[in-house]
Amino acid sequence: MSVWIGVDPGEKRIGISRGDPLGVLATPRGLVATRVELVQWIEVADQEFGVAGVLIGMPRNMDGSFGPMAIRSLQLVRWLREQLDLPIQLWDERLTSSQAEKVGTSFGVDEKAAAILLQCYLDAGMPSLPDPPGLIEAADRPK
Repeated sequence: MSVWIGVDPGEKRIGISRGDPLGVLATPRGLVATRVELVQWIEVADQEFGVAGVLIGMPRNMDGSFGPMAIRSLQLVRWLREQLDLPIQLWDERLTSSQAEKVGTSFGVDEKAAAILLQCYLDAGMPSLPDPPGLIEAADRPK
């Protein structure tokens, strides 16, 4: 059985989580500093466990609109789709970082946020959702 990988693109680091083979539990797995390190991490996980897909946190404002960090996530999604032959899924990550700050573990905020993000996706039944029309292309628009 393969696992889902959760990714929380932070401002300085990228948090990573991994689901269990049954799709029940997400756990924080670490941090990477670059996109290249992220791809390497995913490739190793794919060799070890098999990766069903990669879930990328999509930051939204409380009103549902997309803020400045959304562009970073969209660019990461586009780049990962070019690098990996795996499903890359977007998922709303509103409030995951603030939730992660409240959880007292030895993991950092970005790792915990990635686990919270992935846990929400697993709890929702791992739906396959299309990208909203024009969303990925929005990353090309000037700020």
